[in-house]
Amino acid sequence: MKILKLKNIRSEAIHSLYYDNRDKLISSKLKLNIFYYGIPCIISTILICLNQLLDENSITYFITGISIFAGLFFNLLIVVSEKMEKRKNLLHSAYEPTSKYAQDYKIFCERLIASISYAILLSIATIGLMFFTQLNYIRLEKYFIKEFVDNLNLVSDYFFNFWSYFVGFQFIILLLHILTDIYDMLIHDMNTQEFQNE
Repeated sequence: MKILKLKNIRSEAIHSLYYDNRDKLISSKLKLNIFYYGIPCIISTILICLNQLLDENSITYFITGISIFAGLFFNLLIVVSEKMEKRKNLLHSAYEPTSKYAQDYKIFCERLIASISYAILLSIATIGLMFFTQLNYIRLEKYFIKEFVDNLNLVSDYFFNFWSYFVGFQFIILLLHILTDIYDMLIHDMNTQEFQNE
């Protein structure tokens, strides 16, 4: 049941990449898929080919940064929930622009909550993958030949470093998407308030 909820969070967050706060398609899904999956894959592959593997120092910096953003996301979830609660009665307003604004804000909140929740999941996954980059199988030399253990270390390093980079870049793209969504909705919010005051 919990896994199904996590899948729903992911699908809603990915869906929010395709549509703006007024439920209009931003661009073709193919272009957005290339942007969200292709770019992280290309950059991660280049970094691995250049043998730019994560070390303990870089992992510490990354985890600190990710933790800060995860904390900010938790706070943002609370703020968005509180603001949506205040706007619930506007959904039934007789004044059409006000009602439309409240509906737009409801869509924005639902998608933002899904995006933030998914970003938190990606941050947890990135930290977990970074932990696995530091695995060392040297103790397996008691049971296997040294050449096999060396190859296992090499494959493990490249595998977990690639996925750490890949998921990390997806986290950054989602972070930028969340920021642009918030900016877009705040501008829309200001314009609506000005219109109502006239």
